[in-house]
Amino acid sequence: MAEKVLEQLRIKLKEGLTEPIIKSLLDDLRDKKVLGNEEIEEIVQKTKPRADQARDLIDGVSRKGTKASEIMLACLKNRDIYLYNSLNIDNHLAIPERGATCSPAPTAYSTTDKQKDLVSGDEVYKMDSNPRGLCVIINNENFANKKQKRKGSQKDVDSLKDLFEVLGFLVEVEKDKTADEIKALMAKYSNDARHGDCFVCCVMSHGNETGVKGLDEKICPVNDITSPFDGDNCPALIGKPKVFFIQACRGCKMQSKVLVTDGAGPSRNQKSGKLYSIAKDSDFLIALSTVEGYFSIRHPLSGSWFIQSLCKHLKEGSEQGQDILRILTNVNNDVSREEGIIIKENNDRVDAKMTPQPQFTLRKLLIFKAPKGRAAASKREKKQDKHPHLPPKKKRKS
Repeated sequence: MAEKVLEQLRIKLKEGLTEPIIKSLLDDLRDKKVLGNEEIEEIVQKTKPRADQARDLIDGVSRKGTKASEIMLACLKNRDIYLYNSLNIDNHLAIPERGATCSPAPTAYSTTDKQKDLVSGDEVYKMDSNPRGLCVIINNENFANKKQKRKGSQKDVDSLKDLFEVLGFLVEVEKDKTADEIKALMAKYSNDARHGDCFVCCVMSHGNETGVKGLDEKICPVNDITSPFDGDNCPALIGKPKVFFIQACRGCKMQSKVLVTDGAGPSRNQKSGKLYSIAKDSDFLIALSTVEGYFSIRHPLSGSWFIQSLCKHLKEGSEQGQDILRILTNVNNDVSREEGIIIKENNDRVDAKMTPQPQFTLRKLLIFKAPKGRAAASKREKKQDKHPHLPPKKKRKS
């Protein structure tokens, strides 16, 4: 069945697979013994364009049959959930093959299907606690090597702090931490008694493919940042969204430019008396500022492309009731259109391009809603900015 899905979606997959995703899939398929080294070398010949690599990858796996194809689709779901969902692959896999003469394959029993009408689960995460929850901002700016100073990152801190205070979060800023200190902070906030309906963590530093860099030049893996908040380690946040925005390079390559033409929680379960289980890694959103292997761009005066776009679209989107995935899609579009020039140490000039990469296990729509008083104040401030001659609105007497 899975190999039929690969064949059916072959053209769209070929168009949608990017070079970083192809590389990641090949690494996964090597680790899982689906493809050997010689097969992978044949696929990634330097003279082959991306489309040919994608085609050879799809054809090579589908020829190996159902199991290999299932593994590739599972890896694709993990590596590029947006492409996976845009092609509606889950639904394709669920449709039985017409004309099959063999018995249907056994399927796992799903308590979710049986209990769907018993679960009092809204389609939107609850977001009305006051405060909404904790927002932790970690900014590594001042490294021992003066050339590594992350100029402009304070602009990102200020933008994030202002935004999440308006959205009703308790905001705490942590500066210049080593890798071990970042891990210790995550353990500390995991056990914090002030958790509300949502937890947000913003980490800004240098980094590589595996994680972010501490001031001691050691890497703190992304998993060490997120895992303290899973269902095993942080019961207070079970069933609640855990959101991580990570601004850091994930490699030393610069994304190339291409031209396009437009137009072508548990307490509520107990209260209702209905109990159900979820995977411990549910309800996470990890928004990475760039794709694996590539630079993330930061302006020394105006801040990073990703964080500044995020703050702009999250502020506007929350006022319009947009969910976070729609907002992040707008951020991706915004950032991918940015233009810049990087001057290397040898004075070579390189076009600066990038696109962020969100990953998520959210089960519902996540809509950030500012408390009414703060939302109104934010709108007044926006109006005041546009019309500075207008006097501020007088407070009503109690």
